[in-house]
Amino acid sequence: MSRHGQTEREIADCVGAIYEASTGGGDWHQVGDRLRRLTNARRAILRVPDANGSSRNLLMNVDEGDAVYAAYYHSIDPYTSRARRDFSEERSGHLGRARIGAEIVAEDAFLRSEYYADFARRHARRHMLGGMVGVGQANPIGLFRDDTSQPFGAHDVRLLEILLPHLQRALELRERLGLVAEDACLTRAALDSVTVGMAIVDAGLKLHFLNEAGRRHLDHGASGLGSMRSGPYAGNGVYLAARSRQDAARLRRLIAPATASGTGGAMRIEGRDGAACAVLVSPAPAGLARDRGGHASGGPAEGLAMVVLQRLGRAVAPSVDLLCDVFGFSRAEAEVAAALSGGASAEDVARLRAVSLTTVRSQIRSILGKCECENLRDLEAAMASLSVLAPARP
Repeated sequence: MSRHGQTEREIADCVGAIYEASTGGGDWHQVGDRLRRLTNARRAILRVPDANGSSRNLLMNVDEGDAVYAAYYHSIDPYTSRARRDFSEERSGHLGRARIGAEIVAEDAFLRSEYYADFARRHARRHMLGGMVGVGQANPIGLFRDDTSQPFGAHDVRLLEILLPHLQRALELRERLGLVAEDACLTRAALDSVTVGMAIVDAGLKLHFLNEAGRRHLDHGASGLGSMRSGPYAGNGVYLAARSRQDAARLRRLIAPATASGTGGAMRIEGRDGAACAVLVSPAPAGLARDRGGHASGGPAEGLAMVVLQRLGRAVAPSVDLLCDVFGFSRAEAEVAAALSGGASAEDVARLRAVSLTTVRSQIRSILGKCECENLRDLEAAMASLSVLAPARP
């Protein structure tokens, strides 16, 4: 293979490595290795911000030079200072453009600088070939040779300019995937705090998402619903399953139209312990379906349904502190409201609290007024809604 053909192959391999690294399928250090081989450089540096507000080099392992640079010399790096100024003044005019060090900082000024004398000369950074990429801020990329090597030339500049657009798109993709992952973590944390079970399934009942309350419900041995490692369709994954064949058939009849933008529906499932569960099925929110489908066109790859699970026959009352905060109840009123929403009558509350029925009825009138309920049935509905929406306790 000719030298020209070999270079083209190395460029193609480097481009492939860049995109593999940006999506998590490869290692950024491999990108650095390929860049250094292409340009005969000793060091490759692309600094990006990390979680603690500092920066790290994507392209090589940290060594003594990086530690020294981070401790002080980053603050007087003439190349980085110029790159940030150029980025802020005219971002589009500098992205994708490669330059050798002498075009950025005059050679005589560089050689007289503290940066060169005390740092760059000692850490193989005499000659520099650089460019700029970045999404929200300048991320200079630099390739370096030591004092014993020749300066970078026009051929090296052309090579880097071929690769800079790919590095720019890779950083954009890396940031976008990072934001998607962050959104997914926040969504998961929010749904895990909800006290009702929530699941996202496809037409084959494969579970795409299950919150913590849903997991506890399916793991309950006596529940009428569970999960299994195989399902009606071939392939790996965990599937939502009803323990009764009749319930399983009804569940599929509800989920099938919901995954095809239908209406869904509701059903009741009895557990082996006699406890019942309400199952509410509806089409998954469009935004979530698009995220899971991943189609560039905006449409989902497959229909998804949302399944809400709620145990029936179990009295659930909001905490006393929550009722005081939301409705301004006194502590005594909050305790009475919690008891009433748990199924107790006014007489039961009077007996349990060792007060007169007249006192309890007076407290009930105050409670209804503060929460703007017409009667005890409205109060029970309000308490039930608040119980569902209240964050789960640790």
